[in-house]
Amino acid sequence: MCAIEAVTIPAAVLEAIVAHAREGKPEEVCGIVRGRALTAIEAVRGRNIASERIENYEVDPETLLLQFAFEDQGDEMMAIYHSHPVSVAYPSATDAWNAHYPESIYLICSLEFDDAPVMRAFRMTPHWIELEMGRLRRELPFREVRPNLFAYYQAAETPLPPLLAPLADNVPTPFYIDFYTDARGAIVDSRIVSLVEHPIHIVERVELP
Repeated sequence: MCAIEAVTIPAAVLEAIVAHAREGKPEEVCGIVRGRALTAIEAVRGRNIASERIENYEVDPETLLLQFAFEDQGDEMMAIYHSHPVSVAYPSATDAWNAHYPESIYLICSLEFDDAPVMRAFRMTPHWIELEMGRLRRELPFREVRPNLFAYYQAAETPLPPLLAPLADNVPTPFYIDFYTDARGAIVDSRIVSLVEHPIHIVERVELP
């Protein structure tokens, strides 16, 4: 198995994200990171426009549009960050549902312990595979993580249930299966999102060509 490449983050960028998270607590904060490939250059604060900001985030469109200005400068939106004010730095089912940029890294800053912030980096990739969602819903332990959003989590160390055997060759574990229902309880959308964690390498400054 190939080693997973580290995400390189200057200490100033890390400190900027942690400061934003602390200022926003108890709500989640969010923003984007300008960089190249897996190297961060600058953290840009965004506004969390989610309707429920204690346990969810949505980066405002104006901030997301900065990715095009980054590209004009030869850079890119290499990461999207958000905070978990009271929980661990691991993607939630809601985070997986909202992961619309598979080319970007997702940075999560946990303030579960105020004096010991934790930052982790993930690639979250949606897989558009047809599944018998009605049957999965009946036979797997889905839980409602927020109104009308249901999730099943497949841990890496847990054997795949026979129902999910067709995913073995195409979707690495761990992953979420999420589905959303309408007011009548009918499934209207679903997706599988795999999670790959990247180590983080903190540096004093980055040297770019």
